[in-house]
Amino acid sequence: MKTMPGLADVARGFRFAVITASALAGAAAASDLLIQSFNSAGRLSFDALNDGTNYNYRVEWASTPSGPWSAFAGAGVWLDAIQAQPGSCVTGSVPMCYRVVATRGDYLSVDLSGGTNAAFYPAESYRTLADVPGGPAAESYKTTRLLLRLVPKGVFMMGSPESELGRSADEPAHRVTLSHDFYMGVFEVTQRQWELVMGDRPSFFTNGLYYASRPVEQVSYEDIRGSGAGSLWPAGRGVDADSFMGRLRAKAGWPEADLPTEAQWEAACRAGAVTALNSGKNLAAADEDPNTAEVARYFFNSGSAYEPDCDAATATARVGSYLPNAWGLYDMHGNILEWCLDWYGDCSEEVADPEGSATGTGRVRRGGSWGSSADGCRSAFRYALFGPDYRNSSIGFRVAVTPGR
Repeated sequence: MKTMPGLADVARGFRFAVITASALAGAAAASDLLIQSFNSAGRLSFDALNDGTNYNYRVEWASTPSGPWSAFAGAGVWLDAIQAQPGSCVTGSVPMCYRVVATRGDYLSVDLSGGTNAAFYPAESYRTLADVPGGPAAESYKTTRLLLRLVPKGVFMMGSPESELGRSADEPAHRVTLSHDFYMGVFEVTQRQWELVMGDRPSFFTNGLYYASRPVEQVSYEDIRGSGAGSLWPAGRGVDADSFMGRLRAKAGWPEADLPTEAQWEAACRAGAVTALNSGKNLAAADEDPNTAEVARYFFNSGSAYEPDCDAATATARVGSYLPNAWGLYDMHGNILEWCLDWYGDCSEEVADPEGSATGTGRVRRGGSWGSSADGCRSAFRYALFGPDYRNSSIGFRVAVTPGR
């Protein structure tokens, strides 16, 4: 049999091989994901990649090598609907083109425990939720390891409907397409994780019993990306070598590690929800709201003793203290505001992969904080006061990775 020429490594982040039912003669070409052969039952199988990564696999079909390609779930009654696994088979009942698409697992993690002196940070991929050691809520993912979850590409409604309680004029509802899968931190970056990468403790809330798993704050956009190359987004993708992202990129081998764009942030926060909160609920009140209290540390459940040594019942909570969204991401509402890549500007255009305004004076922050009222914690709410050098005890971030960007 022969693999179709020129098709390997075409799609960013994917590798695949293609075979037609009429192209079974000849020697097998060396290829990743080699579709081996049709067996006596009229089925074919493929080899898994053997590079130590736990990939997810799916078989797609098309009537010609140029596509369009479809998953088997949409193929019709005369083809099996399957979730392909290494060594599994798909039907070969009609002449057709097939390809196997491999994607990295649903979760990525990186071990930061070596601290600032580590030459590298070991990174791993986990195929499914069940493969994440200890489960995603394990304490290590809040202190010594970063854990990221796959967010699927697709189309979503960004912004808010005019009827949403607390709505601002700068968040009109509009359709946005994200054309690449990306990974988003399951938790906000914590004080201990920052300390392991950067070697210091910049946060205002310093209680020794709780600091490690509280979100890092008092960090600016420039601390995270740098004031040189890291200040150029969207014109440049680079970051300064001595910034948090610079060190993480170099030591984890993640050249795409960065802040999320504003559109990525909102898509990840919503996890498919179209309501004000990612729990599927709208606000019952703009200020003190029981629905917000389920998913967020915000002004009305954050206590009043805002002192550096306050415990985690006051001001910032330990990450993961409230309900996650449908994709298992915690604290997308409240706790701390989160930096995004974009300059603040108009956000109304129906576009693919928006990157924000070309210039501006303030970088966008999203999600609300322990000091916000309920309307400021909504999925669509946008903050942009102050510039990229600004630091505050209510501002932090989480890591995103966009393969191929």
